[in-house]
Amino acid sequence: MDVSDSTGSSLQAVAGTKFSLQSMAVYTAGNMIGTGTHQTLIALAESGCGNVLWANFLLAGILVTLSALPLLHLYHKFPSNDCLQQAAAAGLGPFWGKWLAFVNGQLISIELIFAVTMQATFFGKNLAARFTDVDDVRFSTLLSIALLIFLCILYRKVGALFTASIAWALGVLELCTVGILILSSAICVLASKPIRPVESLVDWSQTTFTKFPSGIHMAIFAYGGFPGMIQSADLVENPGRNVPLGIVCACLMTTIIYTAMSVSVLLVSEPAAVASFRNGFDSLRNVLPEHLLAAISCTVLSSVANNIMENALVVMENMKQMFPMHFSRPADSFTFAAIGFCTFLNSYLKLNFLGDAIDFALILQFAIFAILCLSSQGGSLGARFVACVSLLANSLLASWHLYHASAMPMFILTILVALPIFVPQRDKRE
Repeated sequence: MDVSDSTGSSLQAVAGTKFSLQSMAVYTAGNMIGTGTHQTLIALAESGCGNVLWANFLLAGILVTLSALPLLHLYHKFPSNDCLQQAAAAGLGPFWGKWLAFVNGQLISIELIFAVTMQATFFGKNLAARFTDVDDVRFSTLLSIALLIFLCILYRKVGALFTASIAWALGVLELCTVGILILSSAICVLASKPIRPVESLVDWSQTTFTKFPSGIHMAIFAYGGFPGMIQSADLVENPGRNVPLGIVCACLMTTIIYTAMSVSVLLVSEPAAVASFRNGFDSLRNVLPEHLLAAISCTVLSSVANNIMENALVVMENMKQMFPMHFSRPADSFTFAAIGFCTFLNSYLKLNFLGDAIDFALILQFAIFAILCLSSQGGSLGARFVACVSLLANSLLASWHLYHASAMPMFILTILVALPIFVPQRDKRE
C-alpha cells in the first residue's frame, strides 16, 4: 500500500478543517504527554532527586520552552514542512546546510526509535504484570513484539488514517488521565487519607547535589515529541504563525501539567515509594477501588500504542525524505524491524543508555534550532539573544551530565548519526 498521504493530510480529512492555534497547541501537548510522564517520574525518584524532583520537571520545561522559541523566527521565514532544511541552506550555505539538515534528520529518527523501544518495553512489562506477579522477560518481550506486529499490520491495512482517527480522542484521554494524577492529592483529602506536608516539597535532605542538574537532563525525555510537529505545515491554518506558536504554547502547557502532576504525587507518596511504582497511578492505590484503578491504568497501555504509532509514522516519513533511493515503500518494514530488534535487545541486555541518548538527541536538536536562528538573516535582536541563551544553557547542561555520567550514550549516538554515510548509495538510474 502506498502511504504517501501524510498524517497531517489524513488528520485534516478527519477533522474537516485545518488546525487553529489552540488545536495545534492541544494536539502537540497530547503528543508530548504520554508514557514518558510515568517513566520519567519514576526514573527521577530512582536517581536520587528526592522531594524536589518537581523542580526537575519545571526547569526542564523552561529550558525546552526557551529552546522552542527560535522556531518562531525560523517558521515565520520558512513556513513549510522542510523549514529547517531551508533555513540550514539559506543560513549556512548548500554544503554545511545539507550536512546540518542530515544530522537533524538522523537525530529525529534515532531519538524516536529509541523512545518507541522504551515505550514498547514499558507496554510489555505493564501488560505482563496484569497476568503474572513473576517478572518473566520472555513473556513481556513477546507482548511487546506482538504489539509492534499488530501495529505494523494495521498500518499496512489503513496507513496514516489509524493515527488520524484516534489521535484526538487518545490525546484528550491522556490529558484527562494526567489530570487525575494532578488531582491525586485532592482525591486523598476527599477520601480522608493523610497527605504529606507542603514543606516536604522543599526538603533537600533526600536529594544528591550532583543528581539534581542531571535530573533536569533526564526530565527533558518527557518533553520529547514536539520537534516532529515542525512538519505540520499542511495541517495548520496560517502555519508561519500557528505551527511555532502552537509548539511554544504546548511546551508551556506541558511544563505546567508536569510540575503540577509531580507536586501532587509527592504530596501523596514519598520519593522512595514513587521509585517502586509501575506507573504514576500507583500513588492512588488504597485510595481508589482496585477495579477503577485498573481501568485508569489501562489508559497507559492505549497511550503507549498511540505514541508508538505516531512516532513510527514520523520515522517512516523521515526515512523516505532522507534516503529516497533506499526507503520508498519498505520504510515501514525497516522502522518496525528496527524497533522490534531494539526492544528485544533492551529486554534481555537492559540498554540503559537509551534514555540518555534520547536526551542528548533532543539537546542537540535544540542547539540546531539556536544555530539556525543565529545564522538566519533578518532575525531580531531579541530572537538572537534567546537563541544564544538557549545554546549556552543546553551546552552547560549537556557538559555537566557528560562530566558526571557515562559518555557512552553520546558515543553511541554519534556512531548511529554517522552510520548512513558509510552505506553505499544506489544509482538513481536503477
